[in-house]
Amino acid sequence: MWIFRPGNFPGIAPWSTARPAGTRVATHPACMSSRPPRSFSGAGKVSTRLLLGIGLLVAGVAVTAQVVARVSAASPREETTLAARHVLAAATAWQAENPSGCPTVSALIDNGKLRESDRVEDSWGNRFRVVCEDGHATVRSAGPDQELGTADDFRQKL
Repeated sequence: MWIFRPGNFPGIAPWSTARPAGTRVATHPACMSSRPPRSFSGAGKVSTRLLLGIGLLVAGVAVTAQVVARVSAASPREETTLAARHVLAAATAWQAENPSGCPTVSALIDNGKLRESDRVEDSWGNRFRVVCEDGHATVRSAGPDQELGTADDFRQKL
């Protein structure tokens, strides 16, 4: 009768020799050990180091993401400038097709020059206005104080 040595099964000590009398033991050389392991398993040591390495990697990525987010965060005026340039490009394209007149932001959306999802407000919640002077479009908004005609008004020209 053949039995399998307990060391062939995870969680059972490989040095255990208890077996019924008159039986032969089938073992694999990799399961044989001259002394008990120092930890629960040899893989336990590797997995602890691996987990520690993965944890440090994740922490490093998280810290890097926070630093990049702070560095790349644009100021409200920069965000407004980017959005206004997009509206200005749409207004310029509209003017190329319609030499007379000046588009509104709503007309740019209706005409397909801007999408509904495009940003048409400044960083302070004021809707952009397109003003045409001397054949050139300018995008304006009320700025942080939310009042038109003050020193902090925002203007974007070509």
